[in-house]
Amino acid sequence: MSNLENVVVILTTGKQDRGARATLAFGWACTALAMGQSVTIFMTMEGTIWALKDATKDVKVEGFEPLDEYLSQFIDLGGELLACAPCSEYYCSFDPTLVRNNLHPNVQLAGLSTVVSKAISNASVVTF
Repeated sequence: MSNLENVVVILTTGKQDRGARATLAFGWACTALAMGQSVTIFMTMEGTIWALKDATKDVKVEGFEPLDEYLSQFIDLGGELLACAPCSEYYCSFDPTLVRNNLHPNVQLAGLSTVVSKAISNASVVTF
């Protein structure tokens, strides 16, 4: 991996694949953090579902750790979790009050300008 200081992981996939892409995204992000990179996961579109409390519970893809363990590792390693504010309010296929009332405590709502700023500041961007 090059000597980049910032990595932005964009997670657009929800539960339709039983958490496979989310597992890969969090596993990839944890690896980057362990390698000394600064990592932000931006959950958008259907991926916003992972911003909810307990959304990762009982999600296990064969060959990988459970998703809730990756989430805990990501937080413990100092990763930043952002959820798309407009998606949380307008796009997602679930009630927006569900997001506001059940957001994971380590997730911040953010707009696109926040993510664009991170992406253009010497960052590598990966999408799942």
